[in-house]
Amino acid sequence: SVSIGPNRSRRRCLAAMPVVSVLQHGSSRKLDLVFPRRRQADRGKQPSPPAAHDAECWDWDWDEVSVARSAVDPDGFGLVVREGGAVDWSRLDRPVLLPFVGRATEVEDSLSARALNCILHGAFDVVPFSALPCGSGCRFVLNGIFLESVAAGESCHLKTAALPPDTQVVQVPLCDRTEGGGGVVSIERKDRAVVYLLQAHAAVLLHIPPHIFAVLQCHTDHHHADRSFATHVLEYRRHAASVMIVNAHPVYGCAAYAAGAINEPTPHAPPTFEVRQLALTLAPEQDGEALQHWRAFAAAFPDVLDSGNAPFFVALHSQYAHGDEVTAQYNTDYLRTYDSWGYIGTPSAVRLPPDTFARDDALAAAPWPKCAAGWWNPFAQPLGRAVFERAGARRGGASAHPGVRGGPPLLPGGGGGAVSWRGVCFLVKEDRREIVAARRRLNEKGQGTHLHRSGPAVAGGEGGGEGGGHRAAR
Repeated sequence: SVSIGPNRSRRRCLAAMPVVSVLQHGSSRKLDLVFPRRRQADRGKQPSPPAAHDAECWDWDWDEVSVARSAVDPDGFGLVVREGGAVDWSRLDRPVLLPFVGRATEVEDSLSARALNCILHGAFDVVPFSALPCGSGCRFVLNGIFLESVAAGESCHLKTAALPPDTQVVQVPLCDRTEGGGGVVSIERKDRAVVYLLQAHAAVLLHIPPHIFAVLQCHTDHHHADRSFATHVLEYRRHAASVMIVNAHPVYGCAAYAAGAINEPTPHAPPTFEVRQLALTLAPEQDGEALQHWRAFAAAFPDVLDSGNAPFFVALHSQYAHGDEVTAQYNTDYLRTYDSWGYIGTPSAVRLPPDTFARDDALAAAPWPKCAAGWWNPFAQPLGRAVFERAGARRGGASAHPGVRGGPPLLPGGGGGAVSWRGVCFLVKEDRREIVAARRRLNEKGQGTHLHRSGPAVAGGEGGGEGGGHRAAR
């Protein structure tokens, strides 16, 4: 249960803001659900407004919370409460909920979720279809999201996967081999220690932009192996045959995904919110204008209520000051590289320099997440350890990024040449030589440094190295 103080006041009698009253299934107690207001994005002349369900084609404004520089993680962002909305944070008379929304992936079982979680961390190899181990007379079939071999004479109703030999296949090890040297792993099928997915399918299924996938692909050669795409992810089981992976990464540029910026607390203070899965319905009586805002939000994110079981951040206190940062504790099954309330962190085995960024006044003045600099943003790269360089930038001897000149050689776009982001082509830079060498030495000793696991409720990876994200890598 959520601990809330005694009733001291009702909500402020202000113009209607995006707050609706909801009921938890089986309870008559009301809760306040905070959500952002939708407005049409300024994208030049558009013949017609975007579809109601296309969340990222709209702009979203939060009245009750905002993303700001974090007090928990000074190098990143966090979510803070703000005054002026319909919720009086100084005197809450009932629990306040924040929905966790983002780009969602749904699979049917924990094995599929585990394999996809590995891909988000870069724990995979990319190999050609022709290199997959296949005995005489066997064939490959598509079974759900996986590419599987069927022995000669084995009865199988699945259609044969007739693929060109050079089709790129993602090979995901489900054993302890989490980093590594590349190449095809040949393991008996019954051991289920390796699974295969079509690269194009995996990238689309997990909503991974091409330039991000190129970096994750470089992990097998020990480059940028701390750069994970699981730092803003929640994984939860909606029901027996539905595992959800929801990614609220700022690379998507959607302000509705603000809950993805919530950090874990410091070791010296308990969390101020908690993550809970709730089945909710709208309360019968609602303010008309708030209900109109809700319908616009629900059109873009129907799973918040319609799924019957969704994740929310629930306020634990009855009083918050303006600017207080929202913090929440995630599960015990991911590697923290930092100390948090109740947990001692496990620092990276490789010493990594902190990411620093050049001051960009135009970037700083932009609203979140457009203002977010990070390794994943090719236009706002970390100084000294940039991940991307604009294709052709070295013809004049200088990098395309402020403060980064020359530098390490370029990787071949994670194996696929130049990668495009927002209409501009980039190449992936090699990581620092001393970092790559240290990771290779650890790998030779059998000591991997890249997390390879999945948790029962929340998925995650290595913290740190996010630059503009948050400390928790879930």
